[in-house]
Amino acid sequence: MSSKSLLEYYQQNSFNPVPIPLEDRAAWESHFAKRHNLYERHLGIPFSLLQNCSILEFGCNSGENALVLACVGANLTLVEPNNQVLPQLKALFQKFGVTERITSLVTEGIDTFESDIAYDIVLAEGFLFALPNRDRMVQKIGKLIKPGGLGVISFNDRYGCLLEMTRRMVAWRAYQLQGIDNVHSQAALNLAEKLFATDFSKLKASRSFEAWWKDTLINPFLASEYHWSYPELIPLLEQIGCEFYSSSPKWTAIDRFTWYKNVSESSQRHQQLTENLRMYLPFFLTGLPPSVGETSPASSAVIDSLTNLIKQLSDYTVNWGISIEEVIYPLLLDEYLSQSQDSRLRQFNTEMKDLYEAAKYNQLDLLISTYQASNCVRSMWGAPYHYICFSKRADS
Repeated sequence: MSSKSLLEYYQQNSFNPVPIPLEDRAAWESHFAKRHNLYERHLGIPFSLLQNCSILEFGCNSGENALVLACVGANLTLVEPNNQVLPQLKALFQKFGVTERITSLVTEGIDTFESDIAYDIVLAEGFLFALPNRDRMVQKIGKLIKPGGLGVISFNDRYGCLLEMTRRMVAWRAYQLQGIDNVHSQAALNLAEKLFATDFSKLKASRSFEAWWKDTLINPFLASEYHWSYPELIPLLEQIGCEFYSSSPKWTAIDRFTWYKNVSESSQRHQQLTENLRMYLPFFLTGLPPSVGETSPASSAVIDSLTNLIKQLSDYTVNWGISIEEVIYPLLLDEYLSQSQDSRLRQFNTEMKDLYEAAKYNQLDLLISTYQASNCVRSMWGAPYHYICFSKRADS
């Protein structure tokens, strides 16, 4: 059963990608703390400044994240095309006594939404990257932000997703060797559990293994054409009169170790951001913080080889679009990581090469045992999911 959009995929498979149960006070306090950490410590948006701010959120789903903003006093315009979740959203806001914080609830998608109003903050979390017209929608968001206001979008990072895509490859190759044609079947889920459930159980996850499997291992919208990267996004921000403000994870060092009187132009900061990505590429790949003494940035050729690998993994794990022999771990990436001073990165690289080699054989037991022996890879999850916050220049 093919899906025309990410929303349709979720509806057809009857699941919420990241369910947020708020059944008791402890659950609410945990959720509030996570969103507070995201906004204040990572994105640099203090909750105390959101009192009476106008916030437009696209794709608010059942409203758990919007509820946090309502509880700190923001005025919300919520745009959600999925009618099925609106009763839950309304009940949630009523339960917490903040219904009056909803200025408007619009049953539309971002494509058709129109407004003459500009907002202090515009949010689009968890879906924008999967739209065929996503670049144009970023431009639309820019027009809806007040000068001096902020935009926040989230995306699956093209380079941070290497481990996710590698796990997808292992799963799809295992299905192929087991003779499982229906990747949505119970048999496919059982095999994925055999491979990954132990590792997944060690994560601080807010969803079940089955939800992760549906959203990560077999989701057709976790593919190369739906990935984004900072080098792709930054030019879009410049086109709409915006500049990079912050991100989560907090990975870049462009404003660290600098004196405030040394004012950089937006273009300079954006160039530094791209250079930082090359310096901190190992963090994107593994999730490990940079090692002391690591000074060698990845070359453009390494980045290109990684981009090509992600494309190969994507093509293979969407209906086995290419043969496994065409999925090749890049020599340039191997050379780059093998020269690292960090023994963990060298071990990661060795295990990745072994996995990609094992996948070439028609032996399911070999593939499973090789993955199970990859202790370094199994303990890592990369940095696949990012938030980028950008500010609209006052002169825009």
